[in-house]
Amino acid sequence: MRRIVSLLLLLLLVLPGCGTSRNSEGFQLYFQTDPEAATHGAAISSQPYSGKGEPGVEELFSALMNGPTQKGLVSPFPQGVTLVSWELSDGLLTLNLSEQYGGLADISLTLADYCLVLTMSQIAGVESVQIQSDGHTYHSRSHQTMTFQEAVLDPTLTPEGAS
Repeated sequence: MRRIVSLLLLLLLVLPGCGTSRNSEGFQLYFQTDPEAATHGAAISSQPYSGKGEPGVEELFSALMNGPTQKGLVSPFPQGVTLVSWELSDGLLTLNLSEQYGGLADISLTLADYCLVLTMSQIAGVESVQIQSDGHTYHSRSHQTMTFQEAVLDPTLTPEGAS
């Protein structure tokens, strides 16, 4: 338990650099900052979504699974993860991912979770995100529902319109 708390505190120190202005730059895809290329700074960074039109859940998820095209970013997702199903109800987006996602733990899970949360929170009507693997939630998480604001700790970095 101490290790998880320590890892989360470390993540809190490096996540303040996460943030974009989705209104002026369009949709962003969030990935892990390449730990081999960066010695300090944000643990998560973004690149612009290059698809056409306003993307939905499937389009953003597919773009995330295709991986980053920008230098200095790496995918935090295990190979072969697929979107089994999703549901948006009362602002809560529930993503049911394939069993490969269930192999993540500790800081790797936290980074992957927040890459999904930051990316999916840009979709109209999404206020919070819950991530399941093969239909099950993670019991190791302190809470199951995550929001954009949890990952962006510096209020000056919060995009306009994010609630």
